[in-house]
Parts: sequence; structure tokens; C-alpha cells
Amino acid sequence: MSFRSKIHPTISILIAATALAILPRHAQAEIVVADSLTHGAARDVHAVQRGRVLSLEEALRDVAATNPTLEARRAMVTAAQRRIPLSGAWEHPMIEVGALNVPLSGRFDEDEMTMKMIGIVQRVPLFGKNGLRRRAAGQEAEAEGAAATRAHYDLFGAALEAYAEAYYGLQRMAIAEGHRAFMDRLVESARARYRSGSGRLEDALRAEAERARVKADEVSFSAGAARALARLDALRGMDPSPEARALDPLPPFVVPADLAGWLAAAREGHPRLREAEARERRYAFSARAARRMVWPDLEVRASYGVRGTDRFGMELMDMFSASVGFMVPIFANSRENAMGAEMDAMGRAAAAERREAELDLAREAVSLHAEALAVSRMVSLLADTVVVVQRRAVEAAWSGYAAGATDLWRVFELSHSLYAEDLQLLGARLSLASSQARLVALTGRGDLAGVELPTIRKEEK
Repeated sequence: MSFRSKIHPTISILIAATALAILPRHAQAEIVVADSLTHGAARDVHAVQRGRVLSLEEALRDVAATNPTLEARRAMVTAAQRRIPLSGAWEHPMIEVGALNVPLSGRFDEDEMTMKMIGIVQRVPLFGKNGLRRRAAGQEAEAEGAAATRAHYDLFGAALEAYAEAYYGLQRMAIAEGHRAFMDRLVESARARYRSGSGRLEDALRAEAERARVKADEVSFSAGAARALARLDALRGMDPSPEARALDPLPPFVVPADLAGWLAAAREGHPRLREAEARERRYAFSARAARRMVWPDLEVRASYGVRGTDRFGMELMDMFSASVGFMVPIFANSRENAMGAEMDAMGRAAAAERREAELDLAREAVSLHAEALAVSRMVSLLADTVVVVQRRAVEAAWSGYAAGATDLWRVFELSHSLYAEDLQLLGARLSLASSQARLVALTGRGDLAGVELPTIRKEEK
């Protein structure tokens, strides 16, 4: 439960009790009726929300199991793995069947060289280019696996951020709802004072305007929460649901003073780096395979000819043929060598991308730690000092109002300031949760972010 949710009911009770004690009886009756209707509606909403409570762990499990982007990544990893044996396979042998040296008469016994023939042709790679192609395909599969792991990190972070936006949107909506209940009582009080001749018309109108402004806040927060819940449903692989839901609180996030742990997690074994390294090795193997194509494969041919008998009925001896051919790499500079040079350039590009990724990950870790540390300190200051002092100021104002030392609008101004500070505290906590989500997306380390992440299956890495 947030700090605000602990203190707000106390303030609401104190406000209601004090206001009822000092207002005229007819105004007290109106406020009690309005207050009972407001709390009755709130109880109905909370009863609906309690029917479906979603936890962050459940949401992340849904993302891992049914997110369509991850399903596509799994298929791509499987496809890359299936290409490995294909890349190193021999070509199929070719079978030849025919007739040789047949005269125009179509007879097979007029010429002794006429025969029926069956043959086979097979290309034999001798110099290892198929093995290099297979190793290049293996590195491509490893790169796809690293990309799939990175997609898990990104989607876990996106789901955590959407969950936080929805959770704090609901919290903001609850604060606005509570403050609107206070404004309802204030409006009734201003109207009662005006009708009794002890208040001014502008006070009643001002109270009406402030109540409408708080209602606008409530509608805006409700829309923001619904938008975040719809995004969370999409990340979970589900159709967005219009039903009201309650969310479990987010796990605590403690930002360490030392940056070293985050920096090491961002650099060591990061899937973005593994992907770049695998592609660099793939291009190196592909370049070697392209140059190895200059070394010709052998083409082995063998055939067997059946001659039968001649025109005199004499048996003729069958014949066979065998030959070996190979390619002469006359145009290697414009073909195989050019292909090898292309792969070398791609390898250099992959190495540069890997270095860029190292710098980018380090920059992100440093900036994220600085932002998270600053936001965590802001949350502590707001929760432990600002909101506490502001609450005491509201309590003191109510005491002064009860004693006749101050007017009701001073109470309103301080209560409205407390409302603003509560919203600012939730905004700071949302920023801290956003840093928590970015840390998950950056490192995939739930232990650093205080979040239990689903295990990524071995075949998806």
C-alpha cells in the first residue's frame, strides 16, 4: 500500500468530523447524505475491482507465454537452426538415362556403338567450403537466439512500465475521488453558509469550479489507467478488456549508491553484444567460404552402356565410362573474391556495431542509475517530509477553523496543496517504476530490479 493510501482515509475522516461539528444542522444532513452516496459508489467500484486482481508476476508470465512478438522470435530461431544442416549439405546426385549412337532407322542392332546407357553425376566438395557455410549458419542461429533474448528483455520492461502506469493511474484516480468527496462537502458547506446569509456567492461559485477541476482530474486519470491496462493486455497477448481490475502493488525498488553492479550487468553477456559478436563471426566464416570456392569442387561422372547383339545375333560386350571434371576459376576476382571482400566489409560493420553497442549500453547504465538515484531521493523527501508536513498543516488548519481562528478557505487551500503533493508523490513513484522497467529492459536482471522475471527457455536464447 502506498504512503498516500495510508494517510488519506485519516484526513478524510478528520475533515468530515470537523466539518459536521461546525456546520448548521440542515447543512450537516445534506453533507451526510452526499457522503453516504459517494462512499456507497466507491464500495461498489472496489467490489468490482476486488473480483479480478492482477499481479505483476502473473502479467510477466503471460508476456513470456503468449506475446505474439516472442512467438515470432521463437519461430525465427527455429528457422535459423533448421538452416544449419542445409548450409553444409552436399548437392543431390544426378541420374542420367538414355540411348547413345542410335542410327536414324531407330534400330539398336545396326551399329556396334549403339547402346542403352545409365549414368550418375555427383559434385564432391573437397576443400571445406560446406563446413564453413555450416559454421556461418550456426553463428546466424546464435545471433537470432540473442535477438530473441533481447526481445524478452524489451517486452518485460515494457510490461512492467505499462503495469506501473496502470497501477499509479488507479492510485491517482482514488486520490482524486477522495478529494472530490471533500470538495462535495465543501460545496454543500458554501451553499449552506450562503443560504444562511453568513457566506458569499463567490465562495460557493469558487467551490463549484474547484470541484469540477478535480472531477476533470479524476476522468483524466481514469482514461490514463485504461490506456495503460489496454497496452498491458496487448503485451500479454490478450484482447484489451474494458472490465475494471485491481492491481497488486509493485515490488519495492532499491537503487544502490554504487553504479558498478548495473554497469557490469549491462556489459557482461548482454544479448545485444552477443548478437553483434555472432554476426561478426558469421561474416568471417562466410568470407572464408566464398574464397574457398576458388578451390574447385570435383564433378565425378560414371555411366554404364548396354550394347546387346549386332545384326548377326552376336553378343556385344557392354561398356562403361568414368570422368572427373573441375571448375577453372578464371573469373574469381569478379565473383568469389568479390564476395569474400563483401563479407569482410560486413564483418567490419558488425565489429563497429558491437563497439557502438558497448558504448550505448554503458551510457544507458550510467544515465539510468543517475536518474533512478535522483528520483528515489525525491520519493523519500516527498513521502517522509513534504507530505507529512503538509498533512500536519491541514490538521492544524482544521483545528484553527474549529476554534474560529481561520476561515474555511484556508483549510481548502491547504487541503488542495496536500492533494497536489500526493499527486506529485505518485508521479515520482511512477518515474521510479519507469527506471525499474528500463533496468529490466537493459539488463534482464530481475534481482537488480526487485522483480521476479520468468525464466527464458534454453531454446529461445
